[in-house]
Amino acid sequence: MKSVKHCQMIKLFRLGLLVICLFGVSGRSFGQREIFIKQVDFRLDHISDIDYENEYFVTLKFNKGTKYIFKIANHLDDYIGEAVIELMDADILVLTNVLGDKYYENVSFVCSKTGFYDLLVKFRDNLKGNSVIDIVMIQ
Repeated sequence: MKSVKHCQMIKLFRLGLLVICLFGVSGRSFGQREIFIKQVDFRLDHISDIDYENEYFVTLKFNKGTKYIFKIANHLDDYIGEAVIELMDADILVLTNVLGDKYYENVSFVCSKTGFYDLLVKFRDNLKGNSVIDIVMIQ
């Protein structure tokens, strides 16, 4: 009797181990994970007559074939401005979160060539604002 119970327990253990292995492998194969790259905090308390004083600028390195997501949180501390991002490759606009009247708080792109890109952040309609932009890559 003990040997039958022992064999059944071994079979159950093996089955459980097999299920764990299958889900573990499939999760790694098909699951995507976000890797935090940078957080951009931009607060504009005063509107200047000089445009570049109303903007935030940073240069970032991106890798070919990698997907990047920009997550924008607006209206921090009751500021009404909405952050507009523009990602530039030299003079070429690669990504923005505003198309016409449409505003997107999450935008992504797949990098087509490894290199340095300029990220410009400003507030829509020249309003004062306080926003945070999280940049993550997907692997």
